[in-house]
Amino acid sequence: MRTFKILSGVLLAIAVFLFFLTASLHWVTFDLPFYELHLSALGVADDLQVDLPTLMGYVEALTEYLKGARPSPNVSTVVRGQESLLYGVREIHHLEDVRHLFALSALIRNLSLLIVVVLLVFVVCRGVWPRVIKVYAYASAGVVLLLVALAVMATINFNRVFTLFHLVSFSNDLWLLDPATENLIVMFPEPFFAAAASRIAVIAFLGYILTLAGSFYMAFRLGGDSY
Repeated sequence: MRTFKILSGVLLAIAVFLFFLTASLHWVTFDLPFYELHLSALGVADDLQVDLPTLMGYVEALTEYLKGARPSPNVSTVVRGQESLLYGVREIHHLEDVRHLFALSALIRNLSLLIVVVLLVFVVCRGVWPRVIKVYAYASAGVVLLLVALAVMATINFNRVFTLFHLVSFSNDLWLLDPATENLIVMFPEPFFAAAASRIAVIAFLGYILTLAGSFYMAFRLGGDSY
């Protein structure tokens, strides 16, 4: 029984972390005002020689594609004074990979939430929830320390962390784009991704901290005892 409580608490900590991370990822990715604020500040519309409403039309088409609501992110347009499709072949193939990652993240989000709900119902019905929550509190504290370490690394050298993310997430080099000829990397320069990553991290961290604080309260004020 002691092993079950420990494993349940650790699994709960991992599932809650994955839920907040993936939920935050989707929240930020599909937040159009976030794009408008940061792309405007970075002067992306000027770089592409289009106006901001046109740029936001490109962004909306892309986010709808990532949701699976449209078959292609490509649109016919005039960019940098030339009439053509917005994305080339390499960009389209890379975006296909990105959409697969988003589908996977949605699956992880839903499964994580399901695990959290089922596990909580089970431990409450078994009457062992105070001890499981206590393990969860300690395991979550460990996750928070890991997140802080990763945040420090990203702050010191975001480019290195960003590159490592791509090397781990993609099995090809399609993410290596040329800003002289490919619009996708011009639309979303590295500072945009740094801002997006920061917002995702903050939202996930705040949600996780709130559940961690609640778990410590329940564990030590509402009957948490030894294993």
